[in-house]
Amino acid sequence: MIKMICPIIAGILLLSACQSSEPNKASEVKSTSERPQQTVEMTKDGTFPYPNLLAETDQSYSLLVIGVQEGQTPIEDDQKVRKAATNILSLPTLEMVEKIYPKLPIEHQSAYILFDNNGVIHQSKNLKELKSFLEKNPLN
Repeated sequence: MIKMICPIIAGILLLSACQSSEPNKASEVKSTSERPQQTVEMTKDGTFPYPNLLAETDQSYSLLVIGVQEGQTPIEDDQKVRKAATNILSLPTLEMVEKIYPKLPIEHQSAYILFDNNGVIHQSKNLKELKSFLEKNPLN
């Protein structure tokens, strides 16, 4: 009889220990979602979750363009932007970006998100803001 009671008690203790740790995880998630996110959370090993968006070197930027820029020349033809951003990815809708990069915090429906070789460094809603940032932060 004691042989049966010991495993039952051990199982109950183990089950209660597992259940008591779950609310802590839920409160951690809740507390992190209440804070305004400025950057993308790094993965557990400290790397950026979307390495394909990062610049290849520390002497260049990479750019993600969200939305269709009607009435403007293509961003790829802008010499100031092209000089700084060696990689440019343009996606037509915010919904598409959110499906492909769900952890990427996006502030505007139409946006320019600039990356260095570590993560997001600037986000702007129009081309003028982007060019202003590039002028103030050249990579040389």
